[in-house]
Amino acid sequence: MAITSNNKMTDNSDELSYNDLFVQSMQLQIPVFQREYRWGQKQLTRMMEEIDFIIEGRDDSRFLGAIIAVKRNSNPSKPQVFEIVDGQQRLTTLYLIVLAAAYTLAVNNHTEDAKGIINKYIYNDWYELGTNTKLLPSFKDRIQFKNILNKVIQVGDLQDRFQYRIKFPETTGSSTGKMTAQFDGIKKLLIKEYKEAGYERINDIVNIAISKLTFIFILLKDASNATTVFHGLNDPGEPIGIGDLVRNEVFSYIYDDPDLAQSVYNETWEPFHRKLGEYYDKYFFPFGIIFEPSIKNSDLFRGLRKIWGEISSPTKIIDELEKYTTPFLSICSENAINSYDNEINKSLSRLRNSNSPTSIYPFVMRVLKEYEINKLDSKTTVEILKIIESFLVRRAICGIEPTGLLSVFRFMWKNLNGDITASKIKEVILSRATIDWPDDERLKLAVLSRKIYGTSICKYAILEYDRSFDSDFPEGNDPWIEHVLPQTLNASWKKIVSEEDHKLLSNTWGNLIPLSSKMNRELSQSLFEIKKPIIKSDSMYSSARRLAEEDDNWTAVEIRKRSNTIAKWAIQRWPK
Repeated sequence: MAITSNNKMTDNSDELSYNDLFVQSMQLQIPVFQREYRWGQKQLTRMMEEIDFIIEGRDDSRFLGAIIAVKRNSNPSKPQVFEIVDGQQRLTTLYLIVLAAAYTLAVNNHTEDAKGIINKYIYNDWYELGTNTKLLPSFKDRIQFKNILNKVIQVGDLQDRFQYRIKFPETTGSSTGKMTAQFDGIKKLLIKEYKEAGYERINDIVNIAISKLTFIFILLKDASNATTVFHGLNDPGEPIGIGDLVRNEVFSYIYDDPDLAQSVYNETWEPFHRKLGEYYDKYFFPFGIIFEPSIKNSDLFRGLRKIWGEISSPTKIIDELEKYTTPFLSICSENAINSYDNEINKSLSRLRNSNSPTSIYPFVMRVLKEYEINKLDSKTTVEILKIIESFLVRRAICGIEPTGLLSVFRFMWKNLNGDITASKIKEVILSRATIDWPDDERLKLAVLSRKIYGTSICKYAILEYDRSFDSDFPEGNDPWIEHVLPQTLNASWKKIVSEEDHKLLSNTWGNLIPLSSKMNRELSQSLFEIKKPIIKSDSMYSSARRLAEEDDNWTAVEIRKRSNTIAKWAIQRWPK
């Protein structure tokens, strides 16, 4: 089977074909616990259409984009190892096409051609000390991979040639899946092509697949650049997360010991990953800031590697990474782990419910860790959490964006200089001339006049006011926010409130109360005289009942009066 020369689409020397890459003595490894092979019929059809365009003469070659890899092994006694950071779906599919072509040729008595393909593109013939396939998939695909290879080399004379020469990887994962299904689909397609157009058709398909579908092979100097390169290329595939890079790096230390890798994964990595759940990728940035306050997202992976330094034990690295998971989840997760005493848990709940910005996470995580190791007592910890809440809630009520807060809390621990107290935190924040901490007058003005409805702080502020009356509504209850004076001014309400006052007051705090969704729907735009007895007798919310008990009418005067009452309470609730 003759292989024609490349038809490149760029002048870049790194534009390669399958032939250029796989003819070398090398092994392309998918990181052991990388996501499994996922392509299905849709993606295969697209790739086969690329091949058809060239067969039909509509194109000389087709460009498949970029493959991103990291060089992992420089031992001359072994094949050169390239770890594929991005591009496994494309490369694996090409590998399956080549394997299916060898199978098709072998079952149709073109055994020498099949042997030539396998010798050249499927395995490293000279290397017999370990797995010698030129592609090594992730753990989840290895049983399927072995079964596919076995299916090919057991055809006719191929078994005598390859049964003992190809060294398979350890069999891990499921025996069925998308890789198996994809290979079977390709095999079926190529057998059909052979029946309809003969040997030449398979020859054309193989020739195009290995020499005329090209890609830029980007070999990174450092795996830490993977995310930047990926986004710069605007790849339409699944984005590379920082968690992917961390996992790949951790297991790169033991990639050649599958038993150990699987053991570490099951016993250490998977519990770590499972504990973080949906917050997994979000954990690493605040974790990194704790150790390196000036770290940037673009340089996060390099910074994380610096944190674990010379440690090469995956278990020890994971132990290092795990240290702040409980503090992190306690501040960010709705299903937080209640790992602290009751008062600390309450304070953390308030920070979560007030939609605190992620900029505070590194500092709060550090505070909670100090409490865990008995370097801070409960009283001090609660005072710190309360002062942070007061600062953030005042800003939110006044409508101040959290811009600039990361720079404050990045370096907070350093600026406290060992004085880990609420008063010192206040001093550090106030020393930042560009960081606004509203005073009492400004907070009062915001409560009186700012349209708080629809803001991120609205529901939390209203429920905190309700709690101040020893409200007994169920924890976790998600109320609707009721406009006592409706958002839309109908004819009946126009007799009570002017359009100007409606515009000014309808969305301010004084006009808002919590109600159940059912009651909110039932009351709708009803006049206050209709709402009042229903709210007074049936509402589960104390602040709503109190409003109905204390006011006989609901005009602009009553709204402003209630706003003043709330403002006085808010000044005390979130003191500066």
